[in-house]
Order: sequence, then C-alpha cells, then structure tokens
Amino acid sequence: MTEPEQTPATPPPTDPRPTREAPSIWPILLAVSLASFIAVTAFGAGILAERDLFAVGLVDRAREIGGLATDVDPDSGAAFPRLTEVKRLVEEEYYYRPTSDAGLADFRAKLDQAAVAGLATAAAAPPATDPFVPAASFATPIASPAAATPVAAGEDLGAYLRRLEDGALHGLTEGLDDEYSEYLEPAAPALIARDLRGQYEGIGVWVERPEGRFVIVAPIPGSPAEEAGLLPGDEIVAADGVPLLNLPEDQALALIKGPPGSSVRLTGRRPERPDPFEIEVARRAVVLPTVVYAPAADGRVGLIRIAIFNEQTARQLDEALRRAEDDGVDGLVLDLRGNGGGYVTAARETIGRFVPADRGPALYEDVDPEEDGDLETESISGGGEEAFAVPLVVLVDGGTASAAEIVAGALRDYDRARLVGTHTFGKGLVQRVHDFPDGSSVRITFAQWLTPNKTPIPEDGLQPDVVVEPPLASPPPAPAVAPAAPDAVPALADPQFDRAVDLVLDGA
Repeated sequence: MTEPEQTPATPPPTDPRPTREAPSIWPILLAVSLASFIAVTAFGAGILAERDLFAVGLVDRAREIGGLATDVDPDSGAAFPRLTEVKRLVEEEYYYRPTSDAGLADFRAKLDQAAVAGLATAAAAPPATDPFVPAASFATPIASPAAATPVAAGEDLGAYLRRLEDGALHGLTEGLDDEYSEYLEPAAPALIARDLRGQYEGIGVWVERPEGRFVIVAPIPGSPAEEAGLLPGDEIVAADGVPLLNLPEDQALALIKGPPGSSVRLTGRRPERPDPFEIEVARRAVVLPTVVYAPAADGRVGLIRIAIFNEQTARQLDEALRRAEDDGVDGLVLDLRGNGGGYVTAARETIGRFVPADRGPALYEDVDPEEDGDLETESISGGGEEAFAVPLVVLVDGGTASAAEIVAGALRDYDRARLVGTHTFGKGLVQRVHDFPDGSSVRITFAQWLTPNKTPIPEDGLQPDVVVEPPLASPPPAPAVAPAAPDAVPALADPQFDRAVDLVLDGA
C-alpha cells in the first residue's frame, strides 16, 4: 500500500484553555453554505427560503431540525465543529507551521482560504441522485434542482452541512505544504485499519492477472479457498455469474471479497480439465501473512519478505526467523521492496530482531523544524527472536517507504546490513492520526524522522550500498490484499535478489 506512514494517536484531551475568538472564516463558510444550499437544491421559492432560512437563521433552523448541537453559536465556528477542531490541531501540531506572529497569521489565512475553496467545491458537486448524500468524488456531476428529491427536512440540512464540512476539511488539508497530511472520510480509515490489522474479509487467495485473466497463485493456508479445494493455477472465470476477464482488479476483487458469513459462487477453469467447474466458497476473516519466508540457494540463504508493518509483523517475523534457524541457513535476505510502511511500533520491533536493544535508538523524531530543535528518541524494541550475528542483506527499491526506510536505515547505521537495489521512496515525515467517532480521521504531519546516525531521510530516498537495477518484468512484492505466494523465491529473473544472495554467502 502506498499509504503514508501512520502513528496512531488517541484523541487529545480536552483543551483547558479558553475558547478562541472565532476567526473570520466562519461567517464566510456559513454564507457560502447557505447560498449553495439554496442554489443547488432550490428548496422552495425564494420567499419561502428567505422566511425559512434567513428570518429564522441557518444555525437556528439547523438546531430546530436537529442538524446542529443546541449550544451552537450562530456567529462562531461551532457550526462546523470538526473543521474548528482540525484547524486547531493543524495550528498546534503541523510540522511546517510558522513560528513568527506574522507568519502564523498568514498561515491561518491560507488555511481559511483553502477551507472555503474545498467547501465551494463540495457545494458545486452534489451526488447526481440525491444532493443531500455526501459525494463520493468532487467530480460528481451537479444534480438538476428539478430532480432533487429531499427527504425529511431535518435530515436534509444536517447531511448537507456535513457534506460541506467534509469538503472544507479536504480543502484545508490539501492546501498544506506536504502531501501526507490529509482528511479521510469514514470508509478510507476503515480500509487502512484493515491492512494494518493484517486481515481482510474474503475467500483468501493470492492472484495474478496474466492477459487479463484472474489466476490463483496459491490459496492462503487455512483459508476458505484452500478448504474448498481451489488450487494454484486455477482461473476464476466468473464470480456470481459476472465474468472477470479484463475486469479492473479492484472491481474483480470486490466481487470475490465480502463480509464474513456470506458466500460467493465461483466459475473456475483448471488447466488439466476441459470443462469449467462451479464451486461455492464461504467468506470469513482471513489473516494475511505479511511476512513470508522461503529457503533459497539450496537452503543456504533464508529469504524474508515483509509487505507491510502492521499488528501481525513481529509475530510472523519471529516465526520466519525460527524457520530459518531450523533450516540452518548461512545468512538472510530481508526483502523490503514495495513495502510502503505502516506502524512505527512494528518497525522498531523488526529492528530489535537484528540489533540488540541496548545498541541505541531505533530512530529519532524531530518535532521542531528549527535547526537546533530537540530530538525525541524512539527505542529499539527487543524481546522476540534474535538474529544478531547471521549475515544480512536488505533489498530496497522506490517502493520502500516510511517505516520501511526507518528499518533499512537503522540496520545500515548499526553496520548490521548492506542495502541492495535502487534508491528508496524518500518519505521521512511522520503523521499523527486523530480519529473521530463517525470513523473519519485526519492525519497531520508533525515530525521528521532521522535514522540512528541522526541523518534525515532525503527526499530522493536512501541510496543503496550496492546499486542493482531490477529486471523490466520483475513482479512487485505482494500488496496487502493479494500478496505474493508464500514459500516461493522469485519465479522470474531477479538480479537484485541474486546479488543479495551472493553478498550473504560472501559474509555480507
């Protein structure tokens, strides 16, 4: 997943300081929301709108029909409470926020402008079928006012204001100076959390898409697919009667995956059988092996791939290291190619499997952009399997990002491993995650990461010790939903892996 690094944080305690005087953005937001509401929905005739919204007041009307809390001040930002809170968090936490009074004033003004722009975009692009349901995309066509079919008035205005607030939040975070601070509506954090938990709901297969066909590489061990008898090489021709040939991957996966307790009827084709077959496969929660181990070089080298740093990584890495010890390997290749990061805790635990915890920090966090700012230390987490002496090489590429770069940088700083491949992604910024009760969240860049040698991760990434370009057809390491098959070394030519094996056998 090319997901930015996340350092989940519990919601901050209630701010004991007096509430700030409302900034000038709120009258603008209320005016824009009111004008957009009337223009887009044509909710009654002009006189009725004036009587119902202007005379009574937008906020009073919203309070009356249940769209806002009863303590909302019509002249304050509380009409958009989440926007008020996020703006406060950005002003207090954002790593690149100015420190001078003049700079901070300009910064706040830009936040206001970006929020208004996002709100206007949301107001101009309501859903085509129901203008009061939050839009899935700002590119959604504008609904015809004549086609609008409002439901109960209380639900209409409340949902409309929430959609405008979502738009303002997107605008505010997209207006910041880095690409990793973002506001996520409820569905997106749920998908991220699924990957970071290391499980998803479905039948449990690894797949490839040769020539647009949906071919099973292997069923995940213990999965419903394995129990149903699906085999490597089986092609899934259709799911519940829908052909999968040349269907976009996300759409095909959506047809096969589903909630636990449901099932999907698959039409399959097996290479040695002339006729297709049909099979009913139950869906349930499937644990994704984010760490994959395989012996290589006639059993002399152990390959360990880590696809993401999530809640399962440390446990699965310990199991991989035990298998490597049982195999009596002479060295290890740690494959972090395509690893987009994940939990910092899992990265610190990974470092602790190869470097003793008393050697020093796993990384530093610079929470102050000033040149002489203090650095906060993140320690190495030990306590699991130990592979402190065995030769080690780490494979990296342009998809190695964030927490994966922290692991690679730390192992090199402690002279524990050499890096082989191409330069990494170059994401040395860390986000604090604030979750809201409805499942939405905001991610705010609050610090910069430094390796144990106090070296920032450069924008062009970490440079490998041994540069080896990948083959043109080299498959990327597995994504969280459809990872590479376990217990298998690269099927195609992989000069990066071959060079890493040579270095391991030479003592790294």
